[in-house]
Formats: sequence, structure tokens, C-alpha cells
Amino acid sequence: MEWSEMLPELLDVLAHKHIVFYEDYPSFAGVCKSWHKAALQTSKGNNGPPSRLPSLMLSEKKGYSEFRDLFLLSNDTIRKIRLPEAYGKLCMSSCGWLVTVGDDHASQLVNPLSREIINLPKIDTFPRFLETCNWDYGIRKLVFLAPSSLVVVLWGCSGKLGFCRIGESKWTPVEKGWRSCIYDITYYNGRIYSFDGQCHIQACDVHGKDPVLVDVERLPVDLYDYNRQDIGGAYIIGLDDGERKTLLVVIREGMFDDVDDDLCEETYKTKSFQVFEYDLASEKWSKVKDLGGKTLFVGYSSSFWVEDTAKVIKGNCIYFTDDVFVLYRGSKNGGGRDMGIYHLCDGTIEPHFAGRSSSDLSPPIWLQSI
Repeated sequence: MEWSEMLPELLDVLAHKHIVFYEDYPSFAGVCKSWHKAALQTSKGNNGPPSRLPSLMLSEKKGYSEFRDLFLLSNDTIRKIRLPEAYGKLCMSSCGWLVTVGDDHASQLVNPLSREIINLPKIDTFPRFLETCNWDYGIRKLVFLAPSSLVVVLWGCSGKLGFCRIGESKWTPVEKGWRSCIYDITYYNGRIYSFDGQCHIQACDVHGKDPVLVDVERLPVDLYDYNRQDIGGAYIIGLDDGERKTLLVVIREGMFDDVDDDLCEETYKTKSFQVFEYDLASEKWSKVKDLGGKTLFVGYSSSFWVEDTAKVIKGNCIYFTDDVFVLYRGSKNGGGRDMGIYHLCDGTIEPHFAGRSSSDLSPPIWLQSI
């Protein structure tokens, strides 16, 4: 029997079994017309399977409300997905999901591939939100804990911790123990860890009845003198290194030109990154000079790491997106101009996306492979 003569029912089973990643489409669909048709059927009603590696969700285009472009790091191509649910909204990502916030204060979890939508509480249910914040500053960082139906966020202009469980009608703030504006959060080893503007690591058990931020450790000034540095942002990522459990703190050092507030014009760019490791068992800090085959992804939205054995993603590097929202909000140029790949070995920076994609609301963000 010829390949083209296989029963449609059998081809459907084969397509669903073998098209695990988006990159599998060309080889399957290229066999013949009947196989191409079966491949198309696998994504009927949704946007198809995930990419093999992280992708960059580009900013929305004006008048282009139905679709969004994903830049695939796996093969440097653009994948178009249907995502009208995100149009005109603030977007963050975590574990392959999006959280969107609209000007009506409504927030939703959106799976950009299956297009499943889960309603979350309105962001104005945070206490005193309307007195201190606009809707487009509502959520800045996100951690989605799917097994426990928990969404943890950094909210408001002050960078505080908050959370909700799916189905609840309001967000719960975590204000006990808060020191200063939190840069970033991560879920690791059963707890939420944060890194703040005073270079403190704090931890929070969001599964408990009365969550509170507790001090873990502060980045020593003899290791990094943050009083003398121009910190353009900071990130925290949990990392299993064999039997050791560690937290990586990634500090982004920026270079800023004068800002003209009247014209909303500015020039800024990332100059360098420094990476520090905190061992949870020994309670000791060290500077990281080599990530081995691991790669860090940081920027606006969530932070994470991958290890690509196929070497498509460059190891010992930091892939970053624009994160200076205090400058690009209201700017005529928008955010999305300060992106690239930082090589930890020699401090050089190269682009990961050669095109232009900017927005003063939702600049490009990383989308993890689900």
C-alpha cells in the first residue's frame, strides 16, 4: 500500500502521535497531500502544538487584532497564531500561559496554543489599587502554579506580592514582611522566592493560610556593591545542580542617556549582566562565571532556564528582552528595543531577533515551551 493510500482515520492517529512539536509539521506534511491534510487537522480549533524550544511573542501590530507572531528560536522563523484574546491588553507569561489585563481591570489566564481561557479576579480587587495605580501597571511579573491552581504575581507600582486561586473573586496581597519594590519572583523548592530593590532574597509559603515574606539572605556588598552600580533590573531563578539546590540572582546593568520628559524620548541599553549563586543548604554566595550548557531567559514577564542538548540555543548565555517599563511607558518609541543575547564568557551582546517589534504596553516576551 502506498503512503498516500492510507486510511484517513489511521493518518489522523499517526499525526496526533508524531506531531508533538510545531517543528514536526514540515516533515509529516511533506510526505503527500493526504498527509498534509492530516497534519492540518491536528490543529483544528486551536493553534497547534508547542515549539520545541522557547519562542519570543512579538508585540501586537496596529490594526492586526486577530493574530500574533511568535519568533521561533528553534529555526529563526515566524509562526503566526490566532490570539484575539490578547489584543490591546497587557500580557505576561509563565510556563507557556499568558495572563492578560485589560483597561476594564479584567484579568485572564490564556493558553496561547489551545486558546483555553480562565477568568481571574479583576486587578482592582487589590486593596487601594485605584488610588495608586493605572490598569497598565497592574501586573508586572507572573508565576502560574498549574497543579495547585495558583497564580502568583507582582502587582502595582510598588512591586508587591499577591496571589489568587482559580475561581476566587479577588486577589490576596502579601504585605507582611515586604521591604521594598520586588524585582522578580520564582517558584522553587515549594516556595515563592523574591529579589528586591535592597538586594534581599525573601521567601513566601503561598500555600499557607497567612502567607508572609521572610528574609532569606542579602547579596553581600563585598560581592556586589549595589550602591555604586546602575542596576537596570534583576531576576531570580531556581536551579537544580545535581544534588545542590541553588538560587541564581541575575543583575542587569544598564546604560541610560538623558531623558527628555516633555518629548518622551530616551536612549537606553543593557551594558552587562552579573550572575550570583546562593546555595540554600550551605547558605553561601558565589559569583557565577560559567553556566555550562545552561541558558537563562530573563526580561519583562517570567524568568527561567533551559539546557538544549541540540545546541540550537547558545549555552552559557543570557537571552534578554526589554524590561525598562518605567521609561518606555508613554514613549513614542515603545519598549522592545533593548533585546539580545549576552555571552557570559566574554561580555559580548548579539541580537536574537533581527527585526523590529515595539510597544509601550506589551513589548516582546518569552513564551516557554509547554
